[in-house]
Amino acid sequence: MSLVVIGTDTEVGKTVVSAVVLARYARGRKLAYWKPIATGAEDATDTELVRKWVGHRVDILEEAYLYDPPVSPHLAARLASRPIDPELVLARLVEHGLEDPRRNLVVEGIGGLHVPITASGYLLSHLLSDMQLPCLLATRSGLGTINHTLLSLEAIRARKLDLAGVVMVGPKDKENKAAIEKYGDVKVTAELEWLPRLGRASIEKAARRFDTRGRLKPYFEA
Repeated sequence: MSLVVIGTDTEVGKTVVSAVVLARYARGRKLAYWKPIATGAEDATDTELVRKWVGHRVDILEEAYLYDPPVSPHLAARLASRPIDPELVLARLVEHGLEDPRRNLVVEGIGGLHVPITASGYLLSHLLSDMQLPCLLATRSGLGTINHTLLSLEAIRARKLDLAGVVMVGPKDKENKAAIEKYGDVKVTAELEWLPRLGRASIEKAARRFDTRGRLKPYFEA
């Protein structure tokens, strides 16, 4: 099986969560990272960062669509005159699965659940429904996270997506965690504090303390 790391918003920590999940579960397993749609290629891409952090342990797959400006995918596609075809993304997903049936993927989403992918109103949440993969929700730990997380959980359930878990990113906040678990009717899988210096060593160290109960392990069984 595989899973998709999604977020309540942009810049919430999806890439770091993806890298830590990969580092946590790569031992004894064949894993790969894939971010099918990405913007902001003018700077270092998320794929390049994950390759630097955990590329020595997992396969790194290239994006299906990569755009320069750091804007919403539907706008980036329009500016580049290269619209996104969801069917191509889904076909690539199947191809990656067939390349090595024993390999599991950690797929990284883009933006929040309802970010538009196409000009016709096809959203990331539609793509997730079509992918039929479990979703690991990355959310901030600080002010505003209760509302954003509950709205995201509501969207996940409305689309009948399989929720693999919730990861809170940032300084630990027991009150926000308790509120999310109570009002969201969910258990927080892990809390990941901001890493002061992102790199291979810090990702590996964080992975050793991540999901100590192994709640995500079933998603990486062949």
